[in-house]
Amino acid sequence: MPPEKRCFSVLIVSGKKQNASLLSAMIDSPDYRPVDSALSASEAKRKLLISPYDILIIDPPLPDEFGCDFALDATATTRAGIMMTVRSELYESTCAKVENAGILTLAKPVPQKNFQAALRLIAATSARLLNEQKKARKLQDKLDEIKLVSRAKFILMEKMKLTEPEAHRYIEKEAMDSRRTRKEIAQDIIDSN
Repeated sequence: MPPEKRCFSVLIVSGKKQNASLLSAMIDSPDYRPVDSALSASEAKRKLLISPYDILIIDPPLPDEFGCDFALDATATTRAGIMMTVRSELYESTCAKVENAGILTLAKPVPQKNFQAALRLIAATSARLLNEQKKARKLQDKLDEIKLVSRAKFILMEKMKLTEPEAHRYIEKEAMDSRRTRKEIAQDIIDSN
């Protein structure tokens, strides 16, 4: 069965309303919804605090900064795939500043076909980042559970003079008998001591 198709939310950040409208018109696909815009880096930062976006398109210069610093900050604070569209004479210097952070840069004017291909690449990158984030969260949850169960085992070994395998079996049996998770049982043991 093919994976479920999803919509990608887009935030266009441009100092010029007309450029934001042109970029929005180039996106014109039901695969990208909603498409919002911001006229400055500070407005975009506020929007990113309220709602996570899958794709961030930055069209410098912005009224409060050029846009590179905002783009670099966004790589650390969002999971969005990021694309910058810059004047051709600024292309090389912008790439040098942002490409190591995984930011795609396109030189203007950008042909519709190239823009669509770049947008698909950014969408794929965003989807991959989301999947990796989910995997990392699962691993962190598992690690937290292992730490909690280990602490509970130590308490059982100390208080009830059980061996490590006995403490492990005790937690497993309590979880099975009460139809609860090992993590919940471990937390109860820790909380009661």
